[in-house]
Amino acid sequence: MIKARDFDVLSPEFHANPFPTLDRMRAEGPIVRIKFPIIGDTYLAVTHDACAALLKDHENFARDSTNAGSRTQARILRFLPRTIGLLAQNMLGQDDPEHRRLRGLVDQAFARRTIEAMRPMISDIADRLLDRLMGRTEVDLMSEFCRDLPLSVICAMLGLPDQDHDRFKNWLSGLKNTASIGAVIRAIPGVISVVRYLRRSSRSGGGALSDGLIAELRDAEIAGQTLSEDELVSMIFLLFGAGQETTTHLISGGLFALLSHEDQLNQIRRDAGLMPTCVEECLRYVSPVQMTKPRFVTRELAWQGRQFRRGDMVAGFVAAANCDPARFEHPHRFDITRHPNPHLSFGTGVHFCLGFQLARAEAAIAFERIFARFPDMHLATQARSIEWHKRLGIRGLTQLPVRLVA
Repeated sequence: MIKARDFDVLSPEFHANPFPTLDRMRAEGPIVRIKFPIIGDTYLAVTHDACAALLKDHENFARDSTNAGSRTQARILRFLPRTIGLLAQNMLGQDDPEHRRLRGLVDQAFARRTIEAMRPMISDIADRLLDRLMGRTEVDLMSEFCRDLPLSVICAMLGLPDQDHDRFKNWLSGLKNTASIGAVIRAIPGVISVVRYLRRSSRSGGGALSDGLIAELRDAEIAGQTLSEDELVSMIFLLFGAGQETTTHLISGGLFALLSHEDQLNQIRRDAGLMPTCVEECLRYVSPVQMTKPRFVTRELAWQGRQFRRGDMVAGFVAAANCDPARFEHPHRFDITRHPNPHLSFGTGVHFCLGFQLARAEAAIAFERIFARFPDMHLATQARSIEWHKRLGIRGLTQLPVRLVA
């Protein structure tokens, strides 16, 4: 058995400069063992090849722990209110055929919407948010733009009223720090409030607009199968959380990377045609999603040069894979012209991120609109003074103070 190592992957100091730690982890080999708060002992795939192989191997690694003879998920859920526990019913925690059924239903609802058709709506929201900043000298983009844009976009997609956005921000504010059991407990009341709201909204006449994704998910049907109310609420919460939280940190982390690398900032200002590769590099370099959901070993297994027992927990450490020198030249360098860029920020395999095109579009539009509106924008303080959250699995800034004028 691999000895558990004491790698710091939670602290603000790690998130401010993760590369030295990630390099040390890969130096141990493709797999390292680490003990996390709440979760416990976990094996991490830290090379690009090992991480990709893990995410594609559904025979040896299950998402549902019961399919690997483990009660790990059940033990964790036992200590949580039922309202929280039902969130585990979303497709991310399922294996086929259940995952295929849930993914098919949500794909059916998503298929009616194209990203190109949504671009004007996203641009309008971005411009409306930026209008509020006009005439001001210094602002915190995290609280006044980066968080509000994805929140407003996903609410509009789901068909939730604009006036409820501030309620969501208050309810979910406790999720900014989930690195300890105390922080998780403090976040529970806000999550319960969101779930109760979404349950009401999921019902016909519950307040969601008839042309939104909630209504389409409620009506989705394949071969006579539909989503149960619990499955619908869990799916909406997944879309809401994934569509808001991770994109927030992609936009804020990407802006921070650009503003702290003047040469790259000047390139994107001169050549808007670099935006697609710029967004991909922000996904790689920032790696807002640091770690995948855990998989569970389904049988005694020799894999990546290590022995595993049935029920062992393994996760892909995307942040380490995304700076693996075996796949990326000069991996510590932020290079918006990088191509190809085979990052794993959206995962791979059957659990590939459903909203990958939406995230790319939101980031590109956010960068385009804010640099067009404020061409002289720069950091209001030294880059090393800006703080990061203490988080497991998510890399996020606490704030992004900028000066909008020279």
